[in-house]
Amino acid sequence: MADPTFKQIVDALKNQVLIGHSYLAVAKGLLEADPVILQTAPTFFGLTTDGALELAQMALARLYDKTGGAVTIEKMLARATQELGLFQRGSKQEVSTAITNSRHAMEDLKPVLAAIRRRRNEWLTHLDPRTVADPKALAAQAKLTLPDLERAFHETEEILIRLSCLYDGTVGELKFIGGDDYKMAVDWIRRAKCAWIERYEQEFHTEWTGPRPKDCSREKFELL
Repeated sequence: MADPTFKQIVDALKNQVLIGHSYLAVAKGLLEADPVILQTAPTFFGLTTDGALELAQMALARLYDKTGGAVTIEKMLARATQELGLFQRGSKQEVSTAITNSRHAMEDLKPVLAAIRRRRNEWLTHLDPRTVADPKALAAQAKLTLPDLERAFHETEEILIRLSCLYDGTVGELKFIGGDDYKMAVDWIRRAKCAWIERYEQEFHTEWTGPRPKDCSREKFELL
């Protein structure tokens, strides 16, 4: 079987960044959403948020996988080094500089990538007996924050766009059109909850004393 071309490698890695970063954006958005809205379906929203965070981590784990032969950022940089003459929009020196800068960026990400790799190997992909016996140990020894994930995706996207631009002139942010449409779904739940509260108050002639989504007291809502 023939090896993938450089463009196929770049496109596959871009797709991982696009999907992984989108999962992270959804998770962040739900974490910042009105808690009253999230409590309308706590199991659904809880599982969706946790699942999106895990899938974001898995996308980064694939991008920097250590498995022999896997298509990764490192594989792409090695291939670029071998094919300097195939880059249409940059000189060999410019491509070499871009590769060097990309490796520096990867070096800076080492602590984050090490944490992700450990989480992948000991929980996300395999249930390590030590983690099962002491789940808190993994969280303490492989610390990872949302800003860490954001930075890893941002730096990886920069690497891919930099090389892609020099290869064939392809530029542009890796982003789904409508990638934040979860906001619309959350807003419709807010509208429905507020409309229900309004009907309750009208029917029983008393003020609703339970949790109230933001803006319910200042707006009139109707179910469409």
